[in-house]
Amino acid sequence: MGAMFLSDVVTVTGKLSSFKYLSDIGSEVTKTFCANCGSPIYGKNTRTPSHLTLSLGTMDDAEDLKVEVVIFERDKPHWDCLADYVVSYVTQPDWKPDN
Repeated sequence: MGAMFLSDVVTVTGKLSSFKYLSDIGSEVTKTFCANCGSPIYGKNTRTPSHLTLSLGTMDDAEDLKVEVVIFERDKPHWDCLADYVVSYVTQPDWKPDN
């Protein structure tokens, strides 16, 4: 699970490593992880170059975050119920954040 932020408001310190691959819709995805332990830190996608998706497990406090969009809804467990206002996509959509 991750939260999308504008790249210029996120600061990451420590030694990082990354790998890249092409998504099903042809964009390049970069996954960045801790070079020491391998924990996922963030992902970037060429379709949304000004944003990154920070892994929620890296945050000290995610309590104030609000779910707005779910991508790959097909993979969520049956018990994961979302509010009616949450936009859900079965797979990777042709969607970009407003800001």
